[in-house]
Amino acid sequence: MRAMYSSRGILPTMSPDRRSRAELRLLELIAMIRCCLPLVLTLSVAAVYAVEHPVLPFNADVKQVEGLRRAVEPVIAMSEQQMVEFIPTQSGLYFVGCLNCTGGQQEGQLGGGWSIERPDEVRCSYCGHVYPSEEYPTTGVLEVNTPTGEVARYPYHESRPPWWKEQEPYRSFFQARIDYHKIRYMEGAALNLARLHTLTGEADYGRRAGLILHRFAEVFPGYCYHFDFPFRQKVIYEGDVSPADFRPGYRTARWTWWAYMDISNPLLATYDLLAASDALSLLSAEKNTDVEAAARGLLTDMTEQVMANKDGLHNMSPGMWADFVRVGRVLGNPAYVHTAVDRTRRLLTEQFFSDGSWVEGAPSYHSQVIGGLGSVFSAARGYSDPPGYVNEQTGERFDNLDIEGDIPEVTRAREALLRMRLPDGRYAPVHDTWWTNGGGELAESGPDLLGGLGHAVLGAGEGQQQVQAHLTWSPGYGHSHNDGLSLLLWANGHELLSDIGYTHTKWREWAVLSPGHNLVVVDQANQLANRTTHGHLRYFMPGPSIQVVSVDNPQVYPNLTDVYRRTVALVGGGESGTYLVDVFQVQGGQVHDYLLHGSADVPQTLSADLPLSPRESLVPAGVEFTPGTNEQSINAATGHAYGYMSELQTARVTDRRMVHLDYRNVNDALGLQVHTVALPGDELVTGSAPSIRQAGNDDGKLDQYHRRFSMLRREGGQSLFASVVVPFADQPAVGAVNLVDIPGAELAIELTVGGRADLILINAAGVDTEYRGRPLQATTELAVLSVSAEQKVSAMVVAGEIAWAGAKLANGQPLSCDLLGVERAAGGGSLLVAGEFLPPAGAVITVDHGGLRTSPYTVTSSSLEGGNSRLRLLEDPGFDYDAEARASSFIFMPRETYQGPHTVHLVPVAQISAAP
Repeated sequence: MRAMYSSRGILPTMSPDRRSRAELRLLELIAMIRCCLPLVLTLSVAAVYAVEHPVLPFNADVKQVEGLRRAVEPVIAMSEQQMVEFIPTQSGLYFVGCLNCTGGQQEGQLGGGWSIERPDEVRCSYCGHVYPSEEYPTTGVLEVNTPTGEVARYPYHESRPPWWKEQEPYRSFFQARIDYHKIRYMEGAALNLARLHTLTGEADYGRRAGLILHRFAEVFPGYCYHFDFPFRQKVIYEGDVSPADFRPGYRTARWTWWAYMDISNPLLATYDLLAASDALSLLSAEKNTDVEAAARGLLTDMTEQVMANKDGLHNMSPGMWADFVRVGRVLGNPAYVHTAVDRTRRLLTEQFFSDGSWVEGAPSYHSQVIGGLGSVFSAARGYSDPPGYVNEQTGERFDNLDIEGDIPEVTRAREALLRMRLPDGRYAPVHDTWWTNGGGELAESGPDLLGGLGHAVLGAGEGQQQVQAHLTWSPGYGHSHNDGLSLLLWANGHELLSDIGYTHTKWREWAVLSPGHNLVVVDQANQLANRTTHGHLRYFMPGPSIQVVSVDNPQVYPNLTDVYRRTVALVGGGESGTYLVDVFQVQGGQVHDYLLHGSADVPQTLSADLPLSPRESLVPAGVEFTPGTNEQSINAATGHAYGYMSELQTARVTDRRMVHLDYRNVNDALGLQVHTVALPGDELVTGSAPSIRQAGNDDGKLDQYHRRFSMLRREGGQSLFASVVVPFADQPAVGAVNLVDIPGAELAIELTVGGRADLILINAAGVDTEYRGRPLQATTELAVLSVSAEQKVSAMVVAGEIAWAGAKLANGQPLSCDLLGVERAAGGGSLLVAGEFLPPAGAVITVDHGGLRTSPYTVTSSSLEGGNSRLRLLEDPGFDYDAEARASSFIFMPRETYQGPHTVHLVPVAQISAAP
């Protein structure tokens, strides 16, 4: 027989002389009822188990008593009848905005303007307008049948806000917004009262907490299901709603605005504390009803409703699973705990890449998921199933549960998030990442590769001398931007080439669409961003003095580009004189716009060494620009986003030359110089575009803040953009940057850094000439040659060779071998490849999965194995391989199988330092 539910636990201390004769008689009656209670529960709730309350962690510090007393004063001042009647009898709505102003964002202006002192009104946090309002009166009442068959009435005001484009008027439910505030206040009040009851033993606190809990148990079954989303017409459903009819994404809610949050943690904790006392039993005897069973029914209904949604294992899921665990432990229902653990295990493989990166590629959401998982781990830690319990679905039981310790992918996921930090600790603001989110500051920066996701960091330096360049090519699995091969640069304590990141403001489209990023826009069209747009790493070399990464990503412009490739090199160790080499190659389309946006955080000026004249617009002919009216109004039509670019200045380039651009902060001496190669017929455009960040969360301030940008436009369908990007703090340490003529090289750029001369060769084939009076030979797609004042040579070369004045660096051509097998092991794995293929430790190789996807890995060692080669890897390969079928199956994201020839590639990159 299963164990019965018990609520015995901590009782508030109360001496007999504080109890009236009637109370003592009542306690005797309760004791009699409890004698029979197990039999009742045997018949009605046979699936639950004995629980010792309180289960949830509780702060027993009596120092908090006075603060809690002050918090509940408004509730204590009410009569019990007033308190109970204060609780709304129908569900509230959250996204109800102010119609009187354009401040704030996301219909959230009324979120902070409610108080218990004036409980029947709500005030706009931006303009101060108060609702209900004579200016925006009730114009209608929506009547719907509740799930319990009663009639709910929702008054509304109809209007046409500037962002509303539908034919029917928009309905603003101001009273429902007030009800939402009241519900949140009263669930919090119940918990505060329960805490006071536990800390002081004063019966009135427990009684009032129990009355509130019981009232919510009475009214919740009649709360209507609703769809509550910003800038969308609110939907309040008739009657009960079958789970089969729930909207995707937990958008059919009841308790809050999002069903992920529809289990009330305050009420759960209230019940947990009261169940440790006689408070609920006293109320049960007085009301002649089982208050405790009603409370349990409320929490069970909430949980079952949430569980009935289809769970896609999304970024909100872990927080919800923590609720499952807490409810399961408090109500004695182990099935809830098992459900949460099962989904957690699945998430850590199905929604993460093999390098530990979260599927959406946005560090903010990665952080949210890690935080949610931490809540699951904490809620479940130490849990044991009741004696004899075995889960019917899995055949598993838990004893002293430690999810975190049992799943190795947890550590990898945490580490991957930390690898996405800027030097000040903020996360790299790629995709939908808040530029304010982050972890701890970095003492030093270094190169890093998240090859599963598609993100590289070139980094160097310590303290304020840190420099980082981020290149992203991750696919779009949600919360993504149209930003394939976008570049971000940090130096001297600031972002100097910014990615705006996440925003809920009405101009969100500018932050998301391609022209708002540091990349090349083709034919003024926005890139594609979905699960097919993963780029292919060509090579990554984390060298001591030069680091380089190169990526192909034509998938972002399908059926338009054959080549869409960016190669970025960081030259220097973070000290003054460190610079970037940025090479962007495009083949396909007709018009290529190479865009570099300055800081989104601070005001800047931008100057160019060409005479500029005004340009009216960059919006193509026939396109009418209308700025966004809310965060969902994203117009991805070709050229439309160019309407956000203003204060335009232009110059037509008439000769092959370097164009010198100077970005300078207005309020300090920091800045950025960009030296870019321009060709005859190119058009240089400078201007301003929305900063968004500096406006904070206020739509009304968006047009007050801008950031500077430059754009080099080239026509003809085939482009090679090349720039030297130099951050500085006061004055640039890089001197003259010039084009030089090196026969056999498509481009050659020379610059001086202190007493050193650097030569950059791009696409050199059979170079055999003199440079600085000495013989120079080179065949390579990219090389950097540095000659010090003492004639010491440092060099980096990609897949080729370079020789100057007796110093030679050669590393051969790209290598490819067939993949024969894969082994996965904790902390790494290995590949078996055909023939002799022995990359050195530290080399980054790539596996081509049938021409459909590539995955990069770092070699830790390689050795011959029979007539073949074994490559041991730093990373988990993340896939299984069937050699006979020539099919690779990814265990982690993208969780797909690729069939066809599988080959292992190495593009050799080598460098020497200070050779005589």
